[in-house]
Order: sequence, then C-alpha cells, then structure tokens
Amino acid sequence: MRDSSLLLSFSLALITPATILAQRDRPSVDGAITAGANLLIASQENYVPDAPVPPMPDEKVPGWQESERERLAKIRAESGSKAEWPYQGVYRIAPDGRIPPGYRVGGTAIVCNALCIDSKYSQNEAARQSVEHAIGFMLDELESNEKLAPGPKEGYDVRGWAHTYALDFLLFAKRHDLLPEKYTERVEKMIPHLLECLAANEVKGQGGWNYAGNSLSPFMTGSTLLALYQAREMGYEFDHGMVERALDGLDAARTKTGSFIYSGTANGPVAMPGACARAAIAELCLFLAGRSDEMRLRNAVYAFFAHYEDLLVRKSQQGTHVAPYGVAPYYFMYAHTYAALAIEYLPRVDRQALRKKMQETLWSTREADGGWNDRIFPRSKSYSTAMAMLALGAPRLDRIPEWKSVSAAAAPEGK
Repeated sequence: MRDSSLLLSFSLALITPATILAQRDRPSVDGAITAGANLLIASQENYVPDAPVPPMPDEKVPGWQESERERLAKIRAESGSKAEWPYQGVYRIAPDGRIPPGYRVGGTAIVCNALCIDSKYSQNEAARQSVEHAIGFMLDELESNEKLAPGPKEGYDVRGWAHTYALDFLLFAKRHDLLPEKYTERVEKMIPHLLECLAANEVKGQGGWNYAGNSLSPFMTGSTLLALYQAREMGYEFDHGMVERALDGLDAARTKTGSFIYSGTANGPVAMPGACARAAIAELCLFLAGRSDEMRLRNAVYAFFAHYEDLLVRKSQQGTHVAPYGVAPYYFMYAHTYAALAIEYLPRVDRQALRKKMQETLWSTREADGGWNDRIFPRSKSYSTAMAMLALGAPRLDRIPEWKSVSAAAAPEGK
C-alpha cells in the first residue's frame, strides 16, 4: 500500500491564493444546505412518462438542456400535489421507455434524507409537506408496484436502489420522529418488507448486491450494508449472514493497493483513478465491521482527492464507462457523499482539514442556482444536489453503528 504521508501531501494541497480571494463568495455550509433544500422543494414533481434521451452531438446538448428545463418547469407548475424526485439516467424500461420505479423511489428517498438534515427543516412547512407527500408516494410504490416486489435479480435490475435508499430514509425518519402519524403503521410494516427484498435480491454465490451484473458491486453493496448496520442497531431482525457474505465479497474485491474492482473479485491490479469513487464507501463498510483500519480508510479518502480530476472530466458528460479508467458520470456526486461520510470515521485530528477540502471541492462545482448536477439531464439536479447536501452535512449525520459479527455466515441453500 502506498505510504499515507505521500498521499496526504499530494491530496491536501494548500488552498491557492485564488481560492482564498474567493472565500468571501463562498456560502456557509448551513446556507448552502438551505439553498439546496429550497431548490429541491421547487423541483418536486409527479412523474409523467417521457421518452428516453438519445445520444446527440455535444454542441447540441446545451440547447436541448434549456428546452428540457422549460418542459420540466411547465410540468411542475401544472401539477397538483407533487410527490417525487425521480433520478434520471440512460436506463429506461418498457412499455414506453419510462424511468424505472427503482430510480423514482430511490431518488426520492435520497432527496428526503437531504431535506431532513437542513437545520431549518422543522420550521419549513413546505419542506415538511414535500417529505410527507414523498413518503406516501414511496409507500404506495413499494406496496403495489410489481417491479419493486421481492425476488431474485433479473438482468439489469435497479429495484435494489429503491429498497436500499427507502430503507435508509425510513430508518432515519423513525429515529428522529419525523414520520407523519398517518404513515407510522405502514412504515412499521414496510421496513421488514424491505429487508426481505434485500435478502431476495442478494447476489447468488458471492453475496452482496448489484444492479447490472451477477457479481458484487462495491457501490450498491456499500450503500446497502450501511442501511443494514442501522437496521440491526434499531432492533430489526434479518439474516445477518447476508451482511457477512457481503463483507467477504468486499474483502475479495479489494486489491493489495487498496483499490476495488468495479464488480466481482479482484484478480489483479485495478487503477485507483477508476476506483476512487467506490473505495471510500467500501472501506468504510469494512472498517465498521472490524475488517479494515484507519490507514486503509484514510487512504481511500485521500484517493478521492488525489484522483478527483479523473472524476471531474466525466462530470455532466454523455455516455457511461469511458476510457481510460471507465469512470461513469453518475458516480461523481456519489463519490463526494461517501468520501465525506468516511472522513467522519477518521481520527478527530484529521477531520477538520478534510472537511474543509471537501467543502472547497463542492463549491467548485456548485451552480449559480445553488444546485449541483453530474448528469446531462436537468431532472437529475435533484439527486446531485441532495448528494452534495449530504456530503456537506456529513458531520451532523447520525453515527453509523459498528457491525459486530455474531456467528459464521454460511450461504443459504441455493446461494
């Protein structure tokens, strides 16, 4: 493994004079989160199926984006009680190329989490109403949409994003007594149901979770493990073996240099520039389970900053996994959120400088309206802004409980 002091000197370069001069223009963290919350409230919608966006010449993208922003503004203005924040990517489903419910529920849950960490949330009636409507939408979809039902993974299957992030948010809302009374009974039934969904959707053989292939994805597995750690801490029962199998899979996905393969088992070197978006969350999950240490976790965080330019070059671009490192734009903001979260589990002496570095990194891509977007799609500003808010607010988030192994994890029959 590379010496951590070398990574530190590279990745935590002193703030430049230009940055210092621009400090007066930087918002406070609280101000940026509140501005982001107001933007999210205004962008809530009732999704109307729309056509997929085909690839286009790069010079035509700005014009299309402007017309799409106008279209979305019109739809939102004409909607009645708005309920969701769909995540938009290139993947669509039959019968008409619509956004899949996994993206609609998953994106909505992430935004709800971000709204609730705003320091002004309890006084913001519009925010509370937005979240209340969103909870109703998520419960309706999770209870009745067959595309979100429990069952083994089938091909390119994004329902797991809905299960993971809905579970994460509902646990958060319950801990903080944020659930409207009319939904408490349904939520109490939904949380065990989501745990059943995750058990059914586990990758056969290796364990963990993936939406795209048949082997463990550090991205989806990491997000899911953090929710499961919290579920056990709150007293919910589920097969702890699926956590142990996922941890074994993450161990097997890690290379000797601390990078993680995109999916499956690492059988050779994996370039850190291509892995820096997933290293922090994977290492954090292992760290909380006693399978990593401070040096590995620190190096994963440093890798995010050291290879940030390799992520930035793919931000808001067309396409998905582009050479040389296979970085897809949709993991740009994801990387910020989980690197910021990992910072909070490093020793106290390390945190302040790293928090400042993360803030400066986020200010550099903040748009004029106070939002962020790592895709070409205007609709995905909601997801990106929410992830940025969660990164900025990482110091105020609940501590994720450690995972203590209680028994050996034997794979269930058929897995």
